[in-house]
Amino acid sequence: MAESPNPVHHLFYPLPPRLSMLLTTIFTQGGPDDLHLLELLPDDDAFLLQEKAEQLMTLDGERRAAVVVREMRRQIQFAGLVGLESIDPTWLLAGIRGEQPHTIGIILAQLSANARSRILQQLPSSVRARIPPRDELKNVRTEIMRIVRQKFESQFVTMPAPPGEPTNFYFKDIALLDARELVQLIRALGIEQLAAAFLTIGKRKLAELCHVLGRQASEELISAVKETDDRDAMRIDEANDFLSRILLGLDLAAAQSATGPANEEFQRELFQKAGLFRLAMVLRAERPAFVQQLAQRIPRSHGRLMRNYVYRMTENEPIDERKHRRLQDLVLYRVEKLAARGKVSPRYLRFAFCYWGDEEDDGHEDAVAPPAGGEEDAFESAIDPPAEPAYDDEPH
Repeated sequence: MAESPNPVHHLFYPLPPRLSMLLTTIFTQGGPDDLHLLELLPDDDAFLLQEKAEQLMTLDGERRAAVVVREMRRQIQFAGLVGLESIDPTWLLAGIRGEQPHTIGIILAQLSANARSRILQQLPSSVRARIPPRDELKNVRTEIMRIVRQKFESQFVTMPAPPGEPTNFYFKDIALLDARELVQLIRALGIEQLAAAFLTIGKRKLAELCHVLGRQASEELISAVKETDDRDAMRIDEANDFLSRILLGLDLAAAQSATGPANEEFQRELFQKAGLFRLAMVLRAERPAFVQQLAQRIPRSHGRLMRNYVYRMTENEPIDERKHRRLQDLVLYRVEKLAARGKVSPRYLRFAFCYWGDEEDDGHEDAVAPPAGGEEDAFESAIDPPAEPAYDDEPH
């Protein structure tokens, strides 16, 4: 059981440093009467700061001053680039395209060794050969380094910084997962979304796909269908539209005759696209900055696909608030289970997972947990079921 977190200790979480400093400056150089200035900020920033300002106002004056001063000291001691280490290198690579080699060298000199190495490997050899090594950049003026860095950073949304100690874990905190962990989550969500579709479409179509997927992936999918709650099944029109989108660009005919790596590639892309679609379903009501944060965590092609799914869904139909919250709970539940299995960092098990819950249920366990299984199932005949069904979340 996670310990109850100290709300004051994490009051400024998950504000990026620039917003933390702005809020602390308002309270030290001005006061509550100056909070109207927040209206001049972009909507996303204003929303976050107004929420934190209201929490600060609930504290008595002396305690509020102590919290503000402590945060200012922490930010002054903060070193390094704001969140660039958390952005997938494919986004960073796109950000430096077209820049002069000397400028690229200044940018790379301020990145982690891993990100720098991955970017250099993907640059054309003619460009790579002209980039100055870090030792040659020691004499570049600090002001120049800062300007280049700020210009480069302006292309991205600031990434959230993980809290120093365990605290509450809400749906929005999935943005804290690293790229490897998100790959695990997206694959698991893809299997769940396919299950929600085939629960409606039926066992004949499920069997057709299972013969293409191969035994292990088929067992995972059939297990997920059995565990899917009836209330999570897609409408028939939604299911057909979803499968049409997901299979678009995938060569189903070739996969039917393929074996080995070719078949595994089809499985990987299918589960991946389905997972990005399900993730988009739960992001459609979120602020664009949060959507972009998640997109920047994963390879750029995948992030852009997820973002396009979100925008198309937002344009098409209104949101059922209750279903939307349940979907978020299901995603959060999957993160918690992946953490328990070591597929996501076990450190998150020390956090307090916070669910919306269902109005008709007493608690979130009943609201989001899959059924125990073991009953006669209509999909039993699709293929032989596994003896002990479980997700295979290892990336391919």
